[in-house]
Amino acid sequence: MKKYLYGALVANAASLGYHWVYNSEYLAQLSKKKSLLFQAQNQMEFDDGKPSYFAYPNQKVGDVTTQGSFMIWLYQAMKDHKEFSVNDYENLIYNHIKPGGDYIGYIESYGKLLVLEKLNNDLKLNAQIQEKKDDHLVGFIPYLVSKELGVSSEKAFELTKLFTDKQDYLDFFKVFDYIFDELQKRDLKYVLKDAVKLAPIGYTSKLAHAIEMDDTADFIKNYAGISCHIQYSIPLIFHLLAHSNSYEELIEWNTKIGGASSDRGLLLGSVMSQISPIPDSWKSKVSFLEIQ
Repeated sequence: MKKYLYGALVANAASLGYHWVYNSEYLAQLSKKKSLLFQAQNQMEFDDGKPSYFAYPNQKVGDVTTQGSFMIWLYQAMKDHKEFSVNDYENLIYNHIKPGGDYIGYIESYGKLLVLEKLNNDLKLNAQIQEKKDDHLVGFIPYLVSKELGVSSEKAFELTKLFTDKQDYLDFFKVFDYIFDELQKRDLKYVLKDAVKLAPIGYTSKLAHAIEMDDTADFIKNYAGISCHIQYSIPLIFHLLAHSNSYEELIEWNTKIGGASSDRGLLLGSVMSQISPIPDSWKSKVSFLEIQ
């Protein structure tokens, strides 16, 4: 998991202490007093930093978010079974997060709906289940795992369909394929500019502004956001990548912005780790080093 996933998971773990604090001004002030990286979530700070959502009170420094856990589980399952099906993926996630499963932590809406649907089918409850149109960054988990294992983007999209039928995900997999293929050959900012041409039509203007604009607060206000929905997070990811010079700088900045920082970190860390080293001191803090 060293090529793509390690950088992703380190970034995810680094930001967990302030994941889902949506008060960027509060985080900016707090960052002047201490590092925001590799911190345990603190109820008092979440109260002071409202709007916020205190979802990971039991996570330790070095742990990952729900999406980070999905990534680890899927990688472990697929590394010896690359013909993994969407039904396999469904059963994998369900067996971890179902009542009585081994996962102890926050379960997001898409996970709760998966459990509800499985129980509905198993118990023949005939309850009406919501259509699968999720638009969170969780759709990129199969992509990054497949990238690590040399599996096609099309195969990754089959797994992404567990939560969504949005074609935008497959389009963005091809965008990031281009970025990964080119970023060691040319300056990242120019690679991102060319990658915009491959993006879904509804995103091209936002992504162009992401690269061109220097004022981050203004960009977020007018063209992006700090939540996990891809219409907000992907433009912000492009902006942060286009204006960062190192892995360390990028993840510190991403954390200070707040919102869905840890889950943005999965894509940010995976991309930037290709061209910038992860600090050795960070590697000693993560809790998944034993995963091969």
